Amino acid sequence: MTGPLAGVRILDLTRLLPGNYCTMLLADLGADVVKVEEPGRGDYVRLTPPLVDGESAIHRAMNRGKRSITVDLKRPEGVAILKRLAAEADALIESFRPGVLDRLGAGPSALAEANPRLVVCAITGYGQDGPYRHRPGHDINYLGTAGVLDLTGPADGPPSLAGVQIADLAGGMSAAVGVLACLVEARAGGRGRFVDASLLDAAMSWQGVLVPTHLATGEVPRRGGTPLTGALACYRVYATGDGRFLTVGALEPQFWEALCTALEAPELIEDHLAPPDRQAEVAARLAEIFSAKPRDEWMDRLAGLEACVGPVLDLGEALADPQVRHRDLVVDVDGRPVGPRSPVRIEGVSPSTRPAPGLGEHTDAILGEAGVSGPEIEGLRRLGAV
Repeated sequence: MTGPLAGVRILDLTRLLPGNYCTMLLADLGADVVKVEEPGRGDYVRLTPPLVDGESAIHRAMNRGKRSITVDLKRPEGVAILKRLAAEADALIESFRPGVLDRLGAGPSALAEANPRLVVCAITGYGQDGPYRHRPGHDINYLGTAGVLDLTGPADGPPSLAGVQIADLAGGMSAAVGVLACLVEARAGGRGRFVDASLLDAAMSWQGVLVPTHLATGEVPRRGGTPLTGALACYRVYATGDGRFLTVGALEPQFWEALCTALEAPELIEDHLAPPDRQAEVAARLAEIFSAKPRDEWMDRLAGLEACVGPVLDLGEALADPQVRHRDLVVDVDGRPVGPRSPVRIEGVSPSTRPAPGLGEHTDAILGEAGVSGPEIEGLRRLGAV
């Protein structure tokens, strides 16, 4: 595969969504991503439903373009193999709890002895240090701790789960950014560095509007009470007459004026940024107006209007949307759509369409590239090390 990262080899020891997303981004940029998986079991994502012809659809999407080798890191022979692979790699990305690779004898210091320019990235929930460093967690826990969950949902209801795994995906992307930065330095003659990618950190970082506002004012933002979470009538979701929804994002005065004029409610124009009580009245008026017609009729009526109005699509509708289709946002592998493409779009670079690997599919080839002979491979296999 060609791309900006052609010739870069990434050892991927991660499991589940954050790491798989991170290395998918790197594979789509041309890197040779080698999944190092546990013999007989592999990455848990392989078992995640739905299964298509016995294979996880999520595995097919997240791990396309990668190769797979099985190595038992609980055996010293397996750790020795990992070090041999690391000697020829550019980066290693893992998602164990802090200290696990060190206990196995394959931590950053040990790997640096094999390859001083190796970039090592650890993706964890809470980071490599601090009181929560060993605490288990999932996306919901990180969002709760970061304050994101408390701000999600209507003002008169409980916190709502987001439709996607925000911390997992933000953490995977931040890990990729860190690895890329360190690869630039290492390729320029520097030593490899250690990247500490925390999913909690990523969730906090994505609150780039709310955190500075709180730090400046001391006010704690409330669910449904900030300008972009429901406090303004001009930036809300409204139900339509057929039980569907549309979005209004008319923050700028010209957009708001255009919308109010089109809705034949010019009396609302001056209330664009009115006090909270009046905002509730304006929102109620807009809700009344939008409830009079079906969603698609509203979209036809408002088509071409510069007011930042759009439909709330279900996933099926979104995948069929003409803009989504035009942007080729679904990757086909062997003539079958498998999942979303990387959002990183670079001239002349296409997402990988090589099928996701079977567990250990490339073990012999990858070991051979590392200089392990055929008899050695057979011996390692007898030991259960690969």
